Amino acid sequence: MVGKGFGMTADRPQRVADLSTRVALALLSAALLVASLPSPDIGWLGWGALVPLLLAMQGLRPGQAASLGLLTGVFASFGIYGWLFEVPNFDLRHAVVLALYVGAYPAIWASATAWALRRNIPLLVCAPVFWLLIDYLRGHAGFLALPWGTLAQTQHLNLAFLQVASLIGEHGVTFLVALGNAALANLILRRERQEVLVAGVILAIAHGWGAAVLSTIPQGQTIKVAAIQPNIQIAERRTEDGRSASLKHLEDLTRSAATQRPALIVWPESAIPGDLHSEPRLVERLQDLTDEIGIPLILGAARVEKFATGGTEVTIGRRIFNTAYLLRPGEPLSEPYRKRVLVPFAEYLPHPGIIPWPEWLAPRVSEMTPGEQAQLFKVTADLSVGTLICWENLFSPLAGESVRKGANLLVQLTNDVWFGRSAAPRQHNLMSIMRAVENRVPIVIASNTGPSQIVDAYGRVVIGVPDTFVAGIATANIHPGSTTTFYAAGGDSFPYSLLAWLGVLALSRDMRSKVSATRRLAWPVDCEGNGRDSRVQ
Repeated sequence: MVGKGFGMTADRPQRVADLSTRVALALLSAALLVASLPSPDIGWLGWGALVPLLLAMQGLRPGQAASLGLLTGVFASFGIYGWLFEVPNFDLRHAVVLALYVGAYPAIWASATAWALRRNIPLLVCAPVFWLLIDYLRGHAGFLALPWGTLAQTQHLNLAFLQVASLIGEHGVTFLVALGNAALANLILRRERQEVLVAGVILAIAHGWGAAVLSTIPQGQTIKVAAIQPNIQIAERRTEDGRSASLKHLEDLTRSAATQRPALIVWPESAIPGDLHSEPRLVERLQDLTDEIGIPLILGAARVEKFATGGTEVTIGRRIFNTAYLLRPGEPLSEPYRKRVLVPFAEYLPHPGIIPWPEWLAPRVSEMTPGEQAQLFKVTADLSVGTLICWENLFSPLAGESVRKGANLLVQLTNDVWFGRSAAPRQHNLMSIMRAVENRVPIVIASNTGPSQIVDAYGRVVIGVPDTFVAGIATANIHPGSTTTFYAAGGDSFPYSLLAWLGVLALSRDMRSKVSATRRLAWPVDCEGNGRDSRVQ
C-alpha cells in the first residue's frame, strides 16, 4: 500500500514517492491530533488521529518508524502548545526544545510498535498498549511530566464514553481511544478482522455503560456554588493603586454573587498578591467581607507571579508558597493549602545544583516552595473541599488523595492570563473534567481570565462564564460527591493490571513455543532405553 520501507529496492522516483506518502501521513496524524483538541475541538477526530501514522509505519524497521513518530509529535506540539508564545521570553528556541521532547513519546511508541509488528504481535495489541505506556510515562516523568492534550481529553464532549474513567481513569480512556485507532487501521489494512470485531464490542460496551450511567438521575441534596472571574490584568497588579482597585473589583463581584445565596464562593489563583499571614489588615478586610455576606470564601494568594523573573540568581533561602485559604463568617483565617506540584521553569528551577541550565533555556525565576500534603477545607458539616491550584489538575493522584480523605467537592484555582486569547485555558479545563469523572465529584473552576466553569460529577459543564478576558460569575446547583469510584479507590491500577496480564501472556506464549520446539526435536525412548525415530510407528 505504502511501499516496503525507505530503503526498498526500487527506482529513485518510487522511493521518493513512497517517502513523501509516509511523511504526508505522519503530518496528517499531527493535524488530526491538533484539531481534536481546543481549538477547533473536533473530538471525534481523536478516533482516527493515529491511523495515518499507523499506515505510514507499515513495513518499516523500528528506527524508520521512530522518525515518522517524531515528525508527528513535533508538528503536533507546535499546534497544541502554540499558546506558549504568549508567555514572556518564550521564543522559537524554547518551542523547538519542547517539540523535540514531546515528539520523543510518539517516536518511542512508533518504534516499539514497529518492533512488535515484525514479531507478528497483532497491531490491536501492541499499538494501544504501547500508547498507554508512553501516556503513563509522560504523566509520571518527574519535573518533565506533561499529561496535556491526551487522547482521553479529546473525548471530553463524548460524555457517555468518558464515564469509563470512573473505572480505569484517564489512562484507561486513552488506551480505549488508541484501541479504536488500531481497529480502524486494521479495517483499512484488511487484517485481523476477528480482533477488530472484539475491539468494536469493547468500545460499544464502554459507550453503552456510560450512557446508562448518564441516564441515572442523581439523588440527594444539592448545593449552590459560585466561581468569580475578575479578569485582572498583569499590569494592574504591579502598582498599589492597581492592586487596590483589583481587590475592590473582587469584593463587588463577590457581593453580586452573594445575592444568589450560594453555599460557597471561590476566587481564582493568586487573587490576593501577597502572604495573608503577614498582612493582618488585609485579612481583617476579607473577614469583614465574609461576615457581611454570610458566605464562606475560598481564595488564592501568592507573593510572586508565575513566569516573573527574579534577579540574576535563583531565589534561595526564602519559603514562598502558592496558597489557598478558607474564610468563614465569624471565624479566623484557615490554615493554608499550599500548592504541591509547581510549574517547572515558571515557579521553580528543577535541580539547579545538579543541572547546569543555560539561562536562555531556563530564565532565573523567583523560587517557590512546594507544599507537602493535601488539605481539606471544611466549609459546612456536609461539605469538605479539596483544592487544586493551577496545573495540579493535570495530575490525577492529587485529586484522588483529596477525595479519599473525604472531599466531596473539588475546586481548581487558576490564573491563565499569561496565555492571552489562546486555546490554553480551554485545554487546561479539560483536565478538571477528567478529575470530576474519575472521582465522581463536582469541581468548581475559578479562573482569573476564564473560562470559569462549574462541572458536575459526570463531567458535564453545568454553567460557565462564556468567554475569556471578561469579568463574570458562574453560579449553579450541584450534587456533592457521595460515592467512591473504583478508580478513586484503586488509582492507576489499570496500566499495572494490563502490564501484568501481558507479561503472563508473553510468558505463556514463550513456554508454549519452547514446549513445541522440544516436541519437534525430542527422540522417543523405548522401554529398554533405546532411542528410536519418532516417525517409526
